[in-house]
Amino acid sequence: MTPARKTDSHSFTQLFHLHKNHTYDFVLKMLGDKDAAADVVQDVFVKLHEHMDRNLPIEDTKFWLFIVARNLCLNYLRRHRKQQPLDSVIDSLEHSYNAVDSRLSALRQAVGRLDSPYKEGLILKVYQGFTYAEIAEILGTTVPAVRAILFKARNQLRDELNRTQAKGDSYEL
Repeated sequence: MTPARKTDSHSFTQLFHLHKNHTYDFVLKMLGDKDAAADVVQDVFVKLHEHMDRNLPIEDTKFWLFIVARNLCLNYLRRHRKQQPLDSVIDSLEHSYNAVDSRLSALRQAVGRLDSPYKEGLILKVYQGFTYAEIAEILGTTVPAVRAILFKARNQLRDELNRTQAKGDSYEL
């Protein structure tokens, strides 16, 4: 990835088109609200544009965008005092609507109830495909801390799913 530097509007447009979908997907999964996600993503790219105008270097644009997006999501959630349910965490798996539908619904709700660092870690790892090192950079922590976050997230998610499901229907993550 090439660093972002102050250039013409063409460079900003290229960066926008390159990163808008991944950024939007992450923000949507964090907030669970399409309108709020669109607003936050707009704010992310406004900040990028301002940053580029001030000719401040960005080592890796993708990571910078995810850090800004995460911070703006946390600010949004703090302002609204509740975490919105994640509507589209499992959309790629929704190919069977019968028996799978109830499990997907339970999983979506369980992920929505995860504590913020666990939810962020899962989204970044499972749905965005970041490595532990990349997640550590985005979250501002260490690789061992990310491993602990993901371990605890999976355990909390499994426990939550097992608690809400009928007996004999247990989950292994």
